Amino acid sequence: MEIKNNHQQDRIVALLRQGETAAADLRIGMEMEHVVVDAQTLESVNYYQEKGIEAILKQLIPKGYDPIYEDEHVVGLRHPEYVITLEPGGQLEISIDPSDELEVIYRRYWTFLHHLIPVLETQGQWLLAVGYHPRTSIHDIPFNPKKRYRYMSEYFQQTGRYAHYMMKGTASLQVIVDYIDQTDFIEKFRVAHFLMPFLALLTDNAPYFEGEPAQQVSMRTAIWDETDPARCGLIPGVMDTEFGYQAYADYILRTPPILVQQGHTYRGTGDMPAAALEGLENFTDEEADHLLSMVFPDVRVRRYIEIRMADSLPLPLSFGFAALVKNLFYREASLHYLYHLSQGMSDARLNQLRHDMQHQGYQARFGGTTCQQMLLTLLDLAKQEATARELAWLGHLENLVVNQETPAAYSRRRVAEDGWQGLEWCAAHQWTEEETM
Repeated sequence: MEIKNNHQQDRIVALLRQGETAAADLRIGMEMEHVVVDAQTLESVNYYQEKGIEAILKQLIPKGYDPIYEDEHVVGLRHPEYVITLEPGGQLEISIDPSDELEVIYRRYWTFLHHLIPVLETQGQWLLAVGYHPRTSIHDIPFNPKKRYRYMSEYFQQTGRYAHYMMKGTASLQVIVDYIDQTDFIEKFRVAHFLMPFLALLTDNAPYFEGEPAQQVSMRTAIWDETDPARCGLIPGVMDTEFGYQAYADYILRTPPILVQQGHTYRGTGDMPAAALEGLENFTDEEADHLLSMVFPDVRVRRYIEIRMADSLPLPLSFGFAALVKNLFYREASLHYLYHLSQGMSDARLNQLRHDMQHQGYQARFGGTTCQQMLLTLLDLAKQEATARELAWLGHLENLVVNQETPAAYSRRRVAEDGWQGLEWCAAHQWTEEETM
């Protein structure tokens, strides 16, 4: 599709330029999704049930949270240091305010846990960090009442067999990095795509799919592959061209946004591409940012770069992953090395590696090396200037790679030995601040 309206392109490019950040002010952010389950059965807790997700949110309000409403329903909470929102199946997401120090983000996350875990304990529930609901089928999980999810669920009925599984079943860990200018953006955006297969393998934490053992590595990747090819996976052209602000704007304009925000309301757009929208160049920043949020590739831009391929991970693996990203993307020597290494990678080759990783795991090959060897190289690069606490977090990831084990494989082994209670290692209450620092 040819993009003819330069004003629309300019509007999106202007939004991306707003994200440019001085080198001295680069920060990192984390968005962490969780599943609430019954502590005895590990069946998922839904939004509407007694002692369900809305009831949990309401119990947090007196602890210093401002409720976010949709009609009469509480669908989120604001805290001075983070925001709690809901994914379509009631998955709890915490978006932590960015900082230049991971230790600050870590303390903010523990504030959230100290507020939430006592509520769940009184109800006999766990907060699980897993990539997919362990036992409950998505057919038994209702959508929460957010209207945007109604539009999305209707649209996705025609796009891929796993679309609703993605919406209601998956949980991820997203790490956010800043960019300095378009040159830095191009470098980081390319490297983030290049690393996708390796990072998805490292963070595979979806041991079960619809209650049965997952049949491949990185089940979340397989689910995204069959959600909506127009807006998921690898962005076409990102490895074959110099992919800057203009290219990303064109990608957004070619993609149907499903729905657009107009003030505080939403309007469905069906199959209409964003380029066909009237008045896009006059959208407010909030409305334009919503447009950017309606695509779900492995790497996404919203005035910052979202690295989205990781499954939700238990402490301290989640902060090990954040430390890995921080030290690869904010250490200039590491970033330049990986950018140079990525030059031999095309879209086609990266898609093939992505496929091979899902079926061969650590032994999938990239050129003359394996995924395991590449991940050890990435960890070595990340350790060069890591803080003492970051080194400790990275060590937990390194143990997995050395043993060629994923969190999902470890979980299945635990469940084979201890029954469903073997997944307790993914529950937030199992960890202490001292153990994970």
